[in-house]
Amino acid sequence: MVFQLAYFSAAKPGVGEADVHDILRASSANNRHNGLSGMLILRDGTFFQVLEGEKARVEETFQRISRDPRHSGLVRVVETEREERSFPGWSMGFEKFMHAEASEETPFDSTDLSSNESIENLRKKAPELISFMRSLYTRRGMRGAPPLD
Repeated sequence: MVFQLAYFSAAKPGVGEADVHDILRASSANNRHNGLSGMLILRDGTFFQVLEGEKARVEETFQRISRDPRHSGLVRVVETEREERSFPGWSMGFEKFMHAEASEETPFDSTDLSSNESIENLRKKAPELISFMRSLYTRRGMRGAPPLD
């Protein structure tokens, strides 16, 4: 079994492209070292990340992220055991969307992610976002992802 955790967080004011690249570089190396896989979406200053792997390693990584001063307001929205990984070949996939870039490529209504204060509404969006992330993974020719539900 593989533990999967997904969370939302807000990028602190002033977090720019260089910070995001630093996050991705460090995350990719750390995740590879810890046997984790996952994907990160940045949407108008809101991060949505899926981490998967051995539960203790995922929890350690989440705790490290919660101490990162570039994040605020971390909210866990998915914690589940799965038969297989959703992103087996990615130590850290990444997509960035800006509000003006909403298109048919984003099949979910993501316009309120950065302003939605309801944790329950964010939890409801999480499975849809994970499905979207998996479709990106599949379209990019990544092998080994389980079929979309």
